[in-house]
Amino acid sequence: LHSEPPNLLPLSFGLDVMDEGSFAQVSCIVNKGDQPLSISWSFHGSNITSDLGIITTPIGQQGSMLVIPSVGHKHRGSYTCKVANKAGVRSETVQLESMVVRD
Repeated sequence: LHSEPPNLLPLSFGLDVMDEGSFAQVSCIVNKGDQPLSISWSFHGSNITSDLGIITTPIGQQGSMLVIPSVGHKHRGSYTCKVANKAGVRSETVQLESMVVRD
């Protein structure tokens, strides 16, 4: 019985550019791969810390959602979802650009 490494769907915030203060959400969905799966997010290659104001939450057994309740300048950059199981590791990365709202 061969084991199946995780396969991830492409990540998307839905928009390439977000207004400052807007709500952003991206889901990391594993559509194939053996359980158990370990899913983690990183921002510019580092673990996401609570002071960034970013929330990550599991979606069932095969996904994770990353939410930024209020996008700011500090949130610009690349977000990576990494999924591992006993057969391998896969990751997907998405860019978030924010624009400053001027009155």
